[in-house]
Amino acid sequence: MNQPIVFVIDDDAACRDSVHELVSAAGLVAVVFSSAVEFLTAFDSTWRGCLVLDLYMRQMNGRALQERLHEMGIHMPIVFMSGSVDIPTAGQAIRDGAVDFLQKPYPANKLLDAIYEALRRIAS
Repeated sequence: MNQPIVFVIDDDAACRDSVHELVSAAGLVAVVFSSAVEFLTAFDSTWRGCLVLDLYMRQMNGRALQERLHEMGIHMPIVFMSGSVDIPTAGQAIRDGAVDFLQKPYPANKLLDAIYEALRRIAS
């Protein structure tokens, strides 16, 4: 597939489905995963796209996934989401290359803006 993919990783099914619907309605391709481990297990090095990633998940949290991807030499742009904002964690995620950090519930236009920015980053 040539079109970039928006990978939605969230252990909350309602949030995951909501983001999937929003991204699809915007005409983008979205693929969902219920955990960071599920994403890593399925990961294919030919994938192009960005991640919309929940910060707090069971097994492996979003920051741990960001660090693991960096260790693997994978630098997909990440848009973090979280129900609670932890300023130091959000700041470190941004310093480590995240595009944005949005608090749930997020305004749909803010999430789409962040996704478009992430996709612009892989296009350049």
